[in-house]
Amino acid sequence: MDRRTALKNITLSFGYAVATPTVLGILQSCQSKVTTWEPLFFTPSQGYIITQLTDIILPKTHTAGALDVNVPEFMDKMLNDIAPEEEKDTIKEGAKAFESEFQKVFKKNALQGSKEEYEKLLKKYFDISEEEKKAVFEMQNTDVSITEEELNRHLIYKFLLATREYTLFGYFTSELVGETILSYDPVPGIWESCIPVEDVGNAWSL
Repeated sequence: MDRRTALKNITLSFGYAVATPTVLGILQSCQSKVTTWEPLFFTPSQGYIITQLTDIILPKTHTAGALDVNVPEFMDKMLNDIAPEEEKDTIKEGAKAFESEFQKVFKKNALQGSKEEYEKLLKKYFDISEEEKKAVFEMQNTDVSITEEELNRHLIYKFLLATREYTLFGYFTSELVGETILSYDPVPGIWESCIPVEDVGNAWSL
């Protein structure tokens, strides 16, 4: 599967169709350094939040991390330029709710938060029982009135899950990852219909 087909399939998994050249254009335009990037969709403090979150989701190790391929900028441009309005509204509200929760928990502005504090807050939201998870995601399908606290919790989950999805999307479709981490062969050899599993190796970008 080539990179264009992979992009098309991934965008469809988000629940909407996006022209592949559009996504490729956004990927190629994300060239700013993390320290100089200015968000378009998010506020500056929310841009800092997604920078911290994407770095936690895919940190740099012996291979490139999310920040090495400008994932925060990619997510911001995708939401600003091509995401459906309903998704934009949900993520904006979720980002606001997350920022307010950070201030509530740590008694300071999100821009002053450390990576350790963001990790602690993420653990609070994801280190929960299966019953709690089910309750959160069924909330949108019920007519029962909910409290403001329950609504904010739901919005924060939506925001965090979207951040994770966009992080993986931007990372694995980036040129750097596609050509240096995933298996890449722009001129493939003879096709073999059946090979041992141990010979498959990494996922293929091309």
